[in-house]
Amino acid sequence: MLRSLTLALASLALVAQAPAPKAEPAAKPAPKAEPAAKPAPKEDKVLATIGGTPVKESDFELFLNLSVPEQQRAQVMMMPGARENYQKRFLEFKVLAVKGEKEGLAKTQDFARKLDLMRMQVLIQALFDRDGGKLRDDAKVSDEEVKAYFEKHPDKFRSPETFSARHILVSTRANGTDKPRTEEEAQARIKEAQAALKAGKPFDEVAKTFSDDPGSKDKGGLYEDIAFGRFVPEFEKAVRDQKPGVVGEPVKTMHGYHLIQVEKVNPSVPQTFEAAKETARQQAAAEKNETIMNAYMEAARKEVGYHEGAVPAARPAKVAPKARKASK
Repeated sequence: MLRSLTLALASLALVAQAPAPKAEPAAKPAPKAEPAAKPAPKEDKVLATIGGTPVKESDFELFLNLSVPEQQRAQVMMMPGARENYQKRFLEFKVLAVKGEKEGLAKTQDFARKLDLMRMQVLIQALFDRDGGKLRDDAKVSDEEVKAYFEKHPDKFRSPETFSARHILVSTRANGTDKPRTEEEAQARIKEAQAALKAGKPFDEVAKTFSDDPGSKDKGGLYEDIAFGRFVPEFEKAVRDQKPGVVGEPVKTMHGYHLIQVEKVNPSVPQTFEAAKETARQQAAAEKNETIMNAYMEAARKEVGYHEGAVPAARPAKVAPKARKASK
């Protein structure tokens, strides 16, 4: 719409700057056009009368707007029979609501409390329908604010510390059978794998023969560029403690026994602003949004009068004792 208005204004400007055409002989004035009649207001059709009260199409439209999210409404309404099904359901809801009213269910304390909660939701929605636009505008972040956030929080914008390592897992869990290995069986098998490595067999061949880890055994036990924090603590501690290229002693974890050979550990390094710009924008926007909402809520608390817990009852003022009359 804005683009079409701009084009229309531009064309008007061009017409204003164009040279005036030569005057033609004056023509007889055209008769004045009759004013166009205003379109008749759309009829608010009565869909049904329930309990003596008419239920109108505008009531159903409101129900539809509240029931179907705006971004899905057009797509849902294109489905054959969708509108009719929603209308049928709406009228059924109205029938059930009137039935509950007639049976006195609206007079209970439980109903009143639930109704108060629903009223609260509608009021909040109305409040943010009014104030939400300004709050969103206030929470927008400029490029300068994004850069300032990036520079203020350097620790948030670093590449993760990663490692690459090979391992052989001898599981103490069920390994393709209903019966898990005993501790003794697992220890004996990991020693077999250890002996094969000490005898000079390549790590990848031993992994393919002995490892129970389906995620790495066919790759010679290799896991590449894994961020610390993804594996169990005992495994990662061994990765940090062991020298690269040296197979360590068996490591016990919840999964079983591991032989680990560290290939490399990549330290965490700072990201450039360009690499982290979008992440910084999201985080800066989230922080500013929280600040805006906290200020909005604090102002609301002051406006309505908010007190944590019950308000202490005011103590009655002490009345001064009457002075005694002096004895004669």
